[in-house]
Amino acid sequence: MSGTLRWFALAVLLASAGTAATAAPLTARFGYAADQHGGYSVDADFSVAPSERLTFLAGAGHSRGSDETGDLTGTLYNVGVSWRGRRAGVSLNYDAFDDSSDYRAGTLGARAWLSAGDFELALLGRRRDLAVEVVLELPLRTLRRELDFSATGVGLELGYTREDFSAYVMALQYDYDESFDDFLDLIGSPQLERRPRIEALVGTFITQTQGAVDRLAGAGVEFGSGRHSVGLDITFAHDAVLDSGSTSLAVSYRRVQSARIDWGVSAGLVDSDAFGDIGFLGVDIGLSN
Repeated sequence: MSGTLRWFALAVLLASAGTAATAAPLTARFGYAADQHGGYSVDADFSVAPSERLTFLAGAGHSRGSDETGDLTGTLYNVGVSWRGRRAGVSLNYDAFDDSSDYRAGTLGARAWLSAGDFELALLGRRRDLAVEVVLELPLRTLRRELDFSATGVGLELGYTREDFSAYVMALQYDYDESFDDFLDLIGSPQLERRPRIEALVGTFITQTQGAVDRLAGAGVEFGSGRHSVGLDITFAHDAVLDSGSTSLAVSYRRVQSARIDWGVSAGLVDSDAFGDIGFLGVDIGLSN
């Protein structure tokens, strides 16, 4: 994480702690998801709203992929802040995925939106910094080398909400720098002994968007009735390493148990060009003061 991003994360956490101390509305959500090959993730996310328009967010998690999907074990962190007006708003967030051994990814994201009636149009911006460690077997020695590359992404999101129905569609495209081409060239080197299989991350719902994704698209709908709601989401992620993609389909159910508790379950399937079909299941619970 760069110095600027560290200061951003620290500022969000300090502001969150300060506003929480004044009994501002606080919510917490805890989740667990697993796929059929042994991959899993656990996460906890918190938000505090010192006013109707301003919200601070922070969270952490842990995920582990199966042998079929990269076998990467990562710790996840995220912080963010959002401001919402009557017809416009903006949010800024940062999340990090750290394998602690040979792969790291950090994403700074921004979202600015305008609303007109039941519709909301948002402009999306992303900056991703990735680092991989490779091992090269040279004639006289073994060399460990870290390769850094970055990507800049822009996209659009369109949402519609009316009474108990909501829907959205989004698309995002990344442009990688020249250092990513150097990484691709190294993959084919006969001297390459070991590297992280970041291209396998798109093969499971657990880490579908944590790899070297260059195109991302999604759409979803949700229907509500009283304390119950059901949703359907579809996500497409294209990996720039293998030039292949995966599509996930998820069905979810949520119940508002009381004014302070809600819970949900989700299940679905990821269809990957390179790694086949992998099913997944998730549960979460939300708490508020």
